[in-house]
Amino acid sequence: MSLPTFQIPPVGPVMGKCWGRTMLGFAWNSVEAHPIKAEPGFRCSRHCHLNKWNRFIVLSGRLVVRIFRDNEVDETEIGPWQVTDVPPGVEHEFQAIEPALAVEFYWVELDAHDIIREIEGGPIDE
Repeated sequence: MSLPTFQIPPVGPVMGKCWGRTMLGFAWNSVEAHPIKAEPGFRCSRHCHLNKWNRFIVLSGRLVVRIFRDNEVDETEIGPWQVTDVPPGVEHEFQAIEPALAVEFYWVELDAHDIIREIEGGPIDE
């Protein structure tokens, strides 16, 4: 019996970063997964994603995820099997408190109300 063949989602190369390393582990439709190895003493850039949610799941070690809103900083420290999310449009950064392995997920939330109607549909007047 043969198994069906499916298109394999893209996988990216390992990329060195100032804070450690990462790679594109999975990308399909509106979801991405990036395994990361973060070293203490470094942080990622302060940035935001216009449309993507960002979820951090720590497998080992500890991360601090900082979000910046309205001139305030909210810090969340997470360890093994803990999770934190960052909504789209929110500036954030992460930093390893100790050597950390984690998975970073990205996804786009579809909005059922993302339509702007100029006129309503209906019968056509002749």
